[in-house]
Amino acid sequence: MNRANPNIFIVDDEPLLSEMLSDYLLSKYGGFNIKSFATGEACLPHIIQRPDVVVLDYYLNTKERDAANGIDILKEIKSLDKTIPVIMLSSQKKYATAAKTIMYGAVHYVPKGQDAFEQVYELIKANV
Repeated sequence: MNRANPNIFIVDDEPLLSEMLSDYLLSKYGGFNIKSFATGEACLPHIIQRPDVVVLDYYLNTKERDAANGIDILKEIKSLDKTIPVIMLSSQKKYATAAKTIMYGAVHYVPKGQDAFEQVYELIKANV
């Protein structure tokens, strides 16, 4: 990691998953500054803070039906700042879904599962 205290945004509508990922990342590297958001709409105004990495869930409307999905938020983030690395995190394991997120600017697509948190950590290390 090049930065001393990287700023990480986690955008997921499952608070337990956000908390678990945050705890995992802090246990691996205590120097992260982590902010969690339940919707992409809540995250977007904070993009001006230029986070070092955004971990973005593909489905963001399981709790709030009208919330934008991860692809729409990814497009918005990239329209605001193309340089922010976005890691998509999703239960979707379809290749087409992963390819679509990469096409819109995600640096990587991580399927939720047993090794997902470690993969996210390694990707954050590689991008900050």
